[in-house]
Amino acid sequence: MSKRPTTQLPNAVDQPANDELIEGILDNAVKAAQRNAELFAKLAALARAIEQCNSSPARRAKLLFTFEELAISAEADAKLDTEFFEGLRNGQVMKQQLRSEHLQQEEAVPEFTILAPSTTTRH
Repeated sequence: MSKRPTTQLPNAVDQPANDELIEGILDNAVKAAQRNAELFAKLAALARAIEQCNSSPARRAKLLFTFEELAISAEADAKLDTEFFEGLRNGQVMKQQLRSEHLQQEEAVPEFTILAPSTTTRH
């Protein structure tokens, strides 16, 4: 009797991504894109205001300070979004690697035969 040992993949690796997960990821991507678009629109408006500013150096300095704060905030948000989406991607890559390793292990395990001693005795 030939038997091949079977090992089970962890459930998280074995199950394909479901529609809710994909929808959630896409929803986060849309929100991140909208937030970035709003921040860049504010930065562009501030840049135009600074360029056209004919007021005092104090007013110009205040606009530049606001511009810098928005830019720092946009950069921090973009870094967080990048880390979030890279984490999701890396999780998918890791799942694919685990699946591949599991399949390779199954292929690498040679078939074997179990021999059991006879349970009958002769008298």
